Amino acid sequence: MKPYNPKEYTFEDASHLLRRAGFGGTLEEIEALRRLGPQLAVEKLLSFSSFDGSEPNPHDLDAQAKAAEEAGRPLNQVVASTVQVTQAWWLHKMRTTREPLKEKMTLFWHGHFVSGLDKVRSGYLLRNQNELFRRMALSNFEAITLAVAKDPAMLRYLDNDSNTKKHPNENFAREIMELFTMGVNSGYTEKDIQEAARAFTGWTFVYAQKQGLEGLKNPPFVFNQKNHDTGVKTVLGQTGNLKGEDIVRIVCTQPSTAKYMVTKLWKFFVAPNIPAATLDELVQLWTKSKGNIRDVLREIFASAEFYAAENRFALIKTPIEFVIGSIRATNAQLEPAHEMALSNILSRMAQIPLYPPDVSGWDGDIDWIADTTMLNRLQHMATFSSGALPTVVEKRKSVYGAGGLKKFSVQWVMGKDLSETIDLIGKTHYGEKPIGVLRKALEVYAKGRNTPEIARGLAYLAMISPQYHLN
Repeated sequence: MKPYNPKEYTFEDASHLLRRAGFGGTLEEIEALRRLGPQLAVEKLLSFSSFDGSEPNPHDLDAQAKAAEEAGRPLNQVVASTVQVTQAWWLHKMRTTREPLKEKMTLFWHGHFVSGLDKVRSGYLLRNQNELFRRMALSNFEAITLAVAKDPAMLRYLDNDSNTKKHPNENFAREIMELFTMGVNSGYTEKDIQEAARAFTGWTFVYAQKQGLEGLKNPPFVFNQKNHDTGVKTVLGQTGNLKGEDIVRIVCTQPSTAKYMVTKLWKFFVAPNIPAATLDELVQLWTKSKGNIRDVLREIFASAEFYAAENRFALIKTPIEFVIGSIRATNAQLEPAHEMALSNILSRMAQIPLYPPDVSGWDGDIDWIADTTMLNRLQHMATFSSGALPTVVEKRKSVYGAGGLKKFSVQWVMGKDLSETIDLIGKTHYGEKPIGVLRKALEVYAKGRNTPEIARGLAYLAMISPQYHLN
């Protein structure tokens, strides 16, 4: 792919990169990225530390579990009580991280290797899986896939924890081919799925029940030899006493897997459709690098194609991008009670973190926009621009009425005059100065006034405009 080497790396360029490789940022963060230039900006985003730089997380699963335990609830309910806290824990990371691509990739993997709280029923297991995604975000694809296959949340979600030679369960074997690696109709057969399921028998995890809550927080993967089928198996043309590790290797090295994963990364980060020539180039890179995610993303983010006019604002923001992006752009300082309510706000827009609709994840794109969800987006922005957001109330519900709202700290950008304020509002929320009909609408609203209240109103109009829903 041709690298992007403009005469000048602009604010608009850096804003586009940060929206796609993260959740956007403040004017200062975008400007800092712009000064690095296209190559170094990408390298900065791809460079992860062992600590993501996010603020100390106030959402304590142990405190929530302890409260449920002291209330006399059974142990399974104590573990289940950590669900909403885990959602807030992750949303806090997205809101405060200084390594935005790490959280964006964690979101990508969560929508790809799907496990859901509806079946896992443990905030601890989903948090552990979430940390796995974060830790291995840019690793080799086969290594990620193998780690996920052994992860207790996945083992439970797709029933492989009860997959035995006497009673083989095909759920995980089917999805690892259909959704996690090769893709639908990519050459595998029902017989391949049945044989792969035999290879995964005995893969489970074990709760240390005698240790109480501590034994349920981080259960280890266990290979139960007596439940494993040691017979000869044939999967995708390869025969032998295949084990689960062999199946992961086989499916991850199929040519269809490279095409499937490159296409999925392109659709998530660039545009709904990938040109055939681009697909071929990225598949070659995937194969050469043995599925190294960092190498593939470096090639994408540093390419002229990524910055092409037709690929800017070519994606519809997910609800998480929509909500977290507005918080990060304005540097709004939320309190823990606000973050506890964010998952309820997002549910009204059809994307609940750690709670995807099914194993295929969220369809995304145009499906994010429907009558009800669009109204809920607009209602959220009206509330957000007022400087208040819902907090958790009785029965975990959030209300938009005055009784459920609580102020948070936010300062809307202002310039020395109205024209500069409008420019800054546009750069804050879109990455570029407003032009045309949008600028005219903002000018009509302001009527020549340049006050903090007008700045707040301009921000609200910017965030409910059609362009703001595009990424």
